[in-house]
Amino acid sequence: MPSSLSLKNRLIIFFLMLLSTLLVGSLGYVVIKIYVEHESTSITNALFFSVATISTLGHYPKGIELTSNVGKWFTIFYLIFGMGTIFGGIQALVTPWIEMRIRNAIKERGVPIPRDAHVIICGWNDIAKLVEEQLKMMEIPYVIISTSPPEGVPAIEGEASEVSSLKKANVDRATALIALLDDRSNVVTILTARKLNENLRIIALAREESIKDLLIQSGADVVISKEKLLGSILEQWVKGDQKYLLSGEMFENLKIKERIVDKNLQGKTLRDLKFREREGTAIGIYRSGNLLLNPSPDELLERGDVIIFMESEENADFGLQ
Repeated sequence: MPSSLSLKNRLIIFFLMLLSTLLVGSLGYVVIKIYVEHESTSITNALFFSVATISTLGHYPKGIELTSNVGKWFTIFYLIFGMGTIFGGIQALVTPWIEMRIRNAIKERGVPIPRDAHVIICGWNDIAKLVEEQLKMMEIPYVIISTSPPEGVPAIEGEASEVSSLKKANVDRATALIALLDDRSNVVTILTARKLNENLRIIALAREESIKDLLIQSGADVVISKEKLLGSILEQWVKGDQKYLLSGEMFENLKIKERIVDKNLQGKTLRDLKFREREGTAIGIYRSGNLLLNPSPDELLERGDVIIFMESEENADFGLQ
């Protein structure tokens, strides 16, 4: 019986299998009684034989049992077949319920949620992973609220904007909340969290510059734009820490890469090279120890410059010669 079926469908299938088994046993009993043992019988006797056999009752009233060799062999095979139907059906019905109880018990015994002085991370994406990494390094307790949270860490499965999820995260005793969802969800989450804890320090990530004021008005103490966050990551990049390869929902499958400008490219601009079309979006140029963020398409390139850009999957096969 497929494990994906609902309990209702399982019950229906089990009932049909049981009914079919009883019909086969009753029909076989009648045929053998009449045509092999040459005795008259009734539907009641046939049904009693079927139920007594598959239930392993082990006792038949006088005149109901099959006494011929054919009848005895039929009884043996029908007993095996009937027991398989009964016990197999019961197992198929009970096993999913037992598995669910076990999963819930394991989930309930998972990593405990911090009770106070902790940080709540709303959303689970590449940025959240970086935040979690820093909190671990600083040994700051935290909990993650997400519809698809990671395993093995303090986490709550649910919408961060819902009161129930925030209460499970002990928002009333938390120190800070970091909203890393989409702009709309961040606004709702901030409004809800602020009502539950007026003293909560709230930090939000804005995907669009136009939403920053709205996030502040909603109750965020600090709003970090995606550009500012990229700048911080790029500083680590140029210092040699190249572990921050971002991909996924937050940056739409984009990865940070670099291209060194040689003598053949010096004096040209990003526009001349059609850099965006062929490589990706240039977000910085590292030149003589300085980092120029968001360079203009008309910026003249110098030999030795390092162009830092975000490469999308659709441009991954192109390259500058």
